[in-house]
Amino acid sequence: MQIWGIPGPQQEVVVASERAIVVVEEIVDRSVVRADPNRTVIPGFAVDAIVARPRGDHPSYMQGYYDRDNDFYRDRSAISSAPDALQRWLQEWVYDVPNQDAYLAKLGAGHFDPRTPEPTMSGRFDYGSAP
Repeated sequence: MQIWGIPGPQQEVVVASERAIVVVEEIVDRSVVRADPNRTVIPGFAVDAIVARPRGDHPSYMQGYYDRDNDFYRDRSAISSAPDALQRWLQEWVYDVPNQDAYLAKLGAGHFDPRTPEPTMSGRFDYGSAP
């Protein structure tokens, strides 16, 4: 798995796990991965399955696809500090939402429009040759 942006502890967690299912924004051709192998942070041998679920990282960001949903994060402190508010939020956004398609529909059409960055393609890299 390759990551653009700030990598987290993903590689340690996956390698330490007995089984790993990785959810990704997009499955790309091998040539894309081989063009920039330094972005590979989770080795293939540690992954049992890959699931492509666009917008699956919301409310966090996925660099090149959508920006962080700051409104969702701003509301978190108030919601999590009041037990009743937290239970209502969990009911609305977790328990009453049967799947990701329903979750995205609940967010509403156009929710990602202001959070979608303009494409900025990266060029190919020259890593030099082995001695």
